[in-house]
Amino acid sequence: MERLKEDHGSISLGDRDPSDPSRRAVELVQRGRMILDVAIVDLEESEAALGTYHPTSWFFRNALTETQKAWDRLVTDMGDPAVEQAIRHAPIAVLTIDIDSRRSVLLILIDGKTYRAEPVVGTALAPVQWRITRLRPPLEHGPYYVSALRDGSAQCDCGEWIFRSAGPRPGSTPPPPCKHLAALRSLGWLEEGRQRLWHENSW
Repeated sequence: MERLKEDHGSISLGDRDPSDPSRRAVELVQRGRMILDVAIVDLEESEAALGTYHPTSWFFRNALTETQKAWDRLVTDMGDPAVEQAIRHAPIAVLTIDIDSRRSVLLILIDGKTYRAEPVVGTALAPVQWRITRLRPPLEHGPYYVSALRDGSAQCDCGEWIFRSAGPRPGSTPPPPCKHLAALRSLGWLEEGRQRLWHENSW
């Protein structure tokens, strides 16, 4: 398959109709990558808690084998360049894993890595807050907190954003967003109303 095409007038992939072929291709790859990461973590956690030969570990090992086969087929069909472009694209797919009838875990892909995104109760100064945790490999200094402030600005406590915010900038120009800020902003999750909806249905 040819590399995914970005130019579609001035409409980004995330804003296109869900039936758009390029958007659907990116969403398929991102969802597949997250499912594979979840399968890997499931097996790792099961083996660590129950042992390699426990029936539950065998179940997750077989599930990972089938998931890996499906991912390999997808990569073969689309080609490495298109897959790499899709997983590095701003998140479009949101993988929701239900814990029970009222709670869910939200997963998104940020720069090719699967993150759990959890809405956090905001404050007067930062009404919108998210806690993001990378599944694999785990963050050495995480989780990170991404916030939309009352004054309209946004910030993250990751090293990338701190470094950028400390650098020289003309006038009062805000620092360039880190990959975490950019990802949540592209999904519209830094808007107060959207964040509240997720919070009411998440863990």
